[in-house]
Amino acid sequence: MTGTPILLLPLLVVLLGAFAASFCGSRRLRSRVGFPTLSWFLTALMLVSFLVLLLGITPAALQEPLGLRITWIPSTGLNLGLYFDAFTALFALLVTGIGTLIVLYSRYYFQEDNSNRPDWGEWRFYAYLFLFTFAMLGLVMAGDLITLFIFWEGTSIASFLLIAYKYKDPAARRGAFKSLLITGGGGIALLLGFLLIGTTAGGYSIPTVLTSGELLRTSSLYPLMLLLIAIGATTKSAQFPAHVWLPDAMSAPTPASAFLHSATMVKAGIYLIARLNPALGQTEEWFWVFSTIGLITMLTGAYLGLKQNDLKALLAYSTISQLGVLVLLIGQDTDIAFKALVIGVIAHALYKSALFLIAGNVDHEAGTRDLRRLGGIGRWMPFSMAIAALAGLSMAGLPPMFGFLAKETLLATAVHPSLPTNVSGIFPAATVVAGALILAQAVMFVWDTFLGKQRDDSIHPHEAPWGMLLAPLVPAFFSILLGLLPEPEQLATFLARAAGIAYGGEVKVSLALWAGLTVPLLLSAVAVASGLLIFAFRKQIRQVQSQVNERYSLNTVYAWLLGLIDHAAYRIIQLQNGSLRTYLSVIIGGMILTTFLFVVLIGVGIQINFSPLSFDFRGEIALLRIFTLFMVVGASLATIFLRRDLSAIIALGASGLAVAVIMVLEPAPDVALVQIVVDILAVVILTLALSKIPRAQRQAAQISNFLDRGSGVGRDGMIAVFSGLIVSSVNLVALVTRPRFSAATDFFTANAKALTGAKDIVGAIVVDFRAYDTFIEIVVFSLAGLGISAILRKAAHAPHGVSQEHRGKFQPFLEQIQTTGISGTQTSSFIHALAYLSLPLSLVIGSVHVLYGHDQPGDGFTAGVIVSLAIGFWYVIFGYEGVRSRLTWLKPVLLIGWGILLALVTGLGSLLIAGAFFGHVDYGALLGIRLPTGVNLSSALMFEISILLAVLGSASLILDGLGHPGEDHAEADHITDGGLA
Repeated sequence: MTGTPILLLPLLVVLLGAFAASFCGSRRLRSRVGFPTLSWFLTALMLVSFLVLLLGITPAALQEPLGLRITWIPSTGLNLGLYFDAFTALFALLVTGIGTLIVLYSRYYFQEDNSNRPDWGEWRFYAYLFLFTFAMLGLVMAGDLITLFIFWEGTSIASFLLIAYKYKDPAARRGAFKSLLITGGGGIALLLGFLLIGTTAGGYSIPTVLTSGELLRTSSLYPLMLLLIAIGATTKSAQFPAHVWLPDAMSAPTPASAFLHSATMVKAGIYLIARLNPALGQTEEWFWVFSTIGLITMLTGAYLGLKQNDLKALLAYSTISQLGVLVLLIGQDTDIAFKALVIGVIAHALYKSALFLIAGNVDHEAGTRDLRRLGGIGRWMPFSMAIAALAGLSMAGLPPMFGFLAKETLLATAVHPSLPTNVSGIFPAATVVAGALILAQAVMFVWDTFLGKQRDDSIHPHEAPWGMLLAPLVPAFFSILLGLLPEPEQLATFLARAAGIAYGGEVKVSLALWAGLTVPLLLSAVAVASGLLIFAFRKQIRQVQSQVNERYSLNTVYAWLLGLIDHAAYRIIQLQNGSLRTYLSVIIGGMILTTFLFVVLIGVGIQINFSPLSFDFRGEIALLRIFTLFMVVGASLATIFLRRDLSAIIALGASGLAVAVIMVLEPAPDVALVQIVVDILAVVILTLALSKIPRAQRQAAQISNFLDRGSGVGRDGMIAVFSGLIVSSVNLVALVTRPRFSAATDFFTANAKALTGAKDIVGAIVVDFRAYDTFIEIVVFSLAGLGISAILRKAAHAPHGVSQEHRGKFQPFLEQIQTTGISGTQTSSFIHALAYLSLPLSLVIGSVHVLYGHDQPGDGFTAGVIVSLAIGFWYVIFGYEGVRSRLTWLKPVLLIGWGILLALVTGLGSLLIAGAFFGHVDYGALLGIRLPTGVNLSSALMFEISILLAVLGSASLILDGLGHPGEDHAEADHITDGGLA
């Protein structure tokens, strides 16, 4: 790690907030902490992140850009890095500053919902909110395109969770899916664009890309790069025609909507294209793409916003219009356009966050956001009305608000002489029209909500709590403060540097409201007069708008496309008839055909030298190998022909153990050990599953296997023979044609002990050299355990059995089948004693595997499986209730969570100390702790413990579902209904 480590601090503080909120998912901790305590703690964390950026990082970044680079894949030149300059500071301060107000506001917004409930669930909202903040902050601070893309996708996922927070509401689920589908699709295009840019520029770091503008713009791939970047950025920032996702995102709680619309999600695309402007901009293609998209979006959002009755929908469409304005500005290669950009970004963040929070106040206190029911509530909510008036004036672009300066600079850009002649009249006219419509909407928001005649006599709200007033008051106050005070020199300098970075040249920024009698001022007066006229005749205009046929709107097109996808999926599903034999036949047949085409028809030449091969069948080891191979084949055949399910499971286990013997003879003791424990666990799981499958269902499967074989046995036999020949041939060719020299083998042999202190090379590879792979594997293993548990619970309630007609047809055969099971059987005290002995013994063995995994075969994975085997034995002996009552410490979900968390902590600790995520750190040597020979208190040991916890939790979760899948219990309910929703 090289650079400025302090750049990690605001990210880590925000990530700590996400973890703190997630910990409150534990009911016991949630009841002790309480919602107010958590809210104040999280508000303090967000404020700390803002202050670190404002006081600790931004002043230094104004002198020269700060950077931090973490080596990821040195051989390919890929690094994970952070980059911080004035332009980054602009967005990072908005994210954390507005974020602090959002968390404060949420404390009171959710207060009535959980003040009297010890099991409040708003911890989920806070966890999602801080994860989203972490992703957005990482996005604007990314130092290379790969890091930026990772955080870019993180914002899509986190915003999906926020929008779908009320997951029982169909509208919330639809809105979340819509946003994820559109922004996620744009993310795929963005990744392709990044890859092209990085390849052409010779690197992915932001400084490299920004200094490669001439190379990128003259490349033959430039039009494709521009198209891909435009798709990714415009979908994220809700530009036409991808704007349809943003209004549906209003199903999110109001604090989330205020955050997404003012300072975060929708600004991500704005940040991206402005950041890349010095590298990809300054071309005609850039101008026409973004100017056209921005102009259409500006007018579309302004027009559609006027017809809305919902306060949040009105603000959403006005946000779309303002985003169009920002994209329009970035498309123009003038310094005044980028001056207007930075001023517009700040002005929009201030007034839009305040108005969204006021909409939340109205909804919270009046119980509705419908303008057709509101009116005259200002007498009950005077402070909310005053704040709304301030923010509304700024949105309308009226003096002395900061929004007035934003509108004036926009109009100055629209009449700039550098614009092409064919748009010199369109841009000013479109800007005036959009400004008039936005002004009318701002007046509608204030007047039709707080003033005028009361439309619904049943509405009698009261003023919102002070926290819900303070949060919107701060941005509204700054909107007027920046307009009234003399020009703040430091702020102007800061904005000039931010605008200059995005422009790629010097930009002068003046924050003075009055610039004399100018053309922009006259156009502004026209926009104000037109807007007031539109407001005066809003009822008639909205009636005309409501009569316009929306049959062919973009929402209709979106619905049609989804229907087309669903229809195609349905047709594909029809090809799947539920027969596993058919699926295997198609897969294996496809493998044979592919190999045949690859070798024969395409004409791939393979030179095979059989001289290195030698077959020596002398000696006991050779005979044992041959015998073991026959055991594998014989046991595999037995699984096919044995009629009793339990016998077939035992044969499958014997086949796996025989494979383990082959591994021992090679020798590969580590792999053999894993094979043994996994094979035994598989037998236990299959046996438990067998005991839970209804008898009639197993009988039907046996009927299908043994009575309907006549027509298919020849086909199955031919497929088996040819697939075996193909696989054997491919393996033989791979063995005799691969290089005999392995650089990896020599490297691991020479460096395992020197770099990791491990005598066992396989253990060093698993938890040190390839720790990333292992971490991903345990995450996948954990997700598989959670998924299988959920499937088992659902399958337990599904109808099973065979029809009476089917049973009658095969009754003679059914009578011959004998089924046995272990459910409900009585066990002796001797068996109980074995169970009581097996669990502590397995814990001891597992501990030895973990402690000495670096010196001897064995690791956290085998330890977790060994302990899981003992727990599976307990389920067989004592049943579900017996295990739950005896092993109260067995909380599978918590074990998984603690395992993944410990792995992350281990990786971060290694990053801070060794400079590499999951790098080897010997804590025993650092702290002077002496341990027995072969035991090392190191990052590898901590990682092994995390693997043990994750594997034990996942396997226990599966055993838990198999032990008692038909009955709900608290932890399973937590998984499906709350914990992962």
